[in-house]
Amino acid sequence: MTRSNNPRLTCPHCGGFARIRRSKGLTPTCREGVLECQDAECGWRGNVAFEIFQTLSPSLKPNPEVRLPLSPGLREQLVAESS
Repeated sequence: MTRSNNPRLTCPHCGGFARIRRSKGLTPTCREGVLECQDAECGWRGNVAFEIFQTLSPSLKPNPEVRLPLSPGLREQLVAESS
């Protein structure tokens, strides 16, 4: 069995596959959009928001306008490396 690396969004009602119909960026770390269930018998649609909230690995090309907290693991690693 092959496993996809793409995250799958599911309908909160029927559990079926849901896809993002459209989205727009609000900030460099936040997008909002419309999520639509692909099960024709369900038909649910709703608004979604996606937010990047933590850094797991620092960027080699950081944007000075973006301030994201470091994950606890990354913070510990950087403290250990600086000792």
